[in-house]
Amino acid sequence: MLAFEYNNFNGVIIDSKQLPEDIQVFALQLRALLNHAKVNNKAVIWLTLPIELAHLIDAATKLGFTFHNCLSAEVTLIYKSQVDDLAPFAPTHSIGAGGFVQNAQGEILVIRERDATTYKLPGGHLELGEKIEDAVIREVLEETGVYTTFSAILAMASTHPYRFGKSNIYLVCKLNPMSTQIDIQDTHEIADAKWIQPQDYLDDNNNSVFNRYLIKSLLNTTGLGKSTLDISQFSALKHEVFLANNEPK
Repeated sequence: MLAFEYNNFNGVIIDSKQLPEDIQVFALQLRALLNHAKVNNKAVIWLTLPIELAHLIDAATKLGFTFHNCLSAEVTLIYKSQVDDLAPFAPTHSIGAGGFVQNAQGEILVIRERDATTYKLPGGHLELGEKIEDAVIREVLEETGVYTTFSAILAMASTHPYRFGKSNIYLVCKLNPMSTQIDIQDTHEIADAKWIQPQDYLDDNNNSVFNRYLIKSLLNTTGLGKSTLDISQFSALKHEVFLANNEPK
C-alpha cells in the first residue's frame, strides 16, 4: 500500500516522495489504499504527482481519480468516496496589479504594449507567493524603468471569464516615483512609456473608455494603505494587510 497520512478533514494525503515508478506496482498499491480508505470511511484522497511521474496519471484516473489543480512541475488529483464529499476549490482567480504613478508635475505614467494603439497604466500579474506591493513595483520598473515605492491600493476590478476559464482581480496601486527617467526594460512586450498630464490622457479618445474613467476616478484619492500592525503576532501566513488610511495608531 502507498505511504500516506490522514489530514484534519477526514481525508488521506498520499506521500508523493515515496511513490513507485513502475505503473503496475503503483496501480496495485493505489488500489490497496482505496480499499483501506473505504474501510475506514475516509472522504477525499489527495495524490500529487511530480512531472517525472506523470506516466502514473493514467493508472490513477482509471481508478477514479480526477484532476484538481496543477503547477508547472506537478499535478494534483483527488478521489472522492462520495460525489458530495467536500474538497477545497482549486484557485479560481489570477491577480493583476497596475501602478498609478504621478510625478511632481502631476503627470501620470502610462505604457503602450506592442500591437496596441492605446495607452494604459503599467502593471502585470502577481507571481506565486509574491506580495502585492512587490509585484506592482516590479512590473512598473520592468515596463518603464521608473523606480517607485508603494503607497496604497486605490481600486479593484473583477473580470470573468478570464484566462483558462478562471476569473481575474485587478488591483490599482498608488506608487510614489523615486526616479522619472523612462528606460523600458521589457522591450519584448512594451513599445512605449511616457509621462502625460491626466487631462491630456482623458481627452484622447483613442484611449479606452474604461481606462479613462479609471484614471479620472483615481485622481486625488487615498485608498487603503499597508497596515503598520505587526501581523506576525496573528498569523505567520499573512503576507500583508491593507486598511483605510485613517487606521488607528
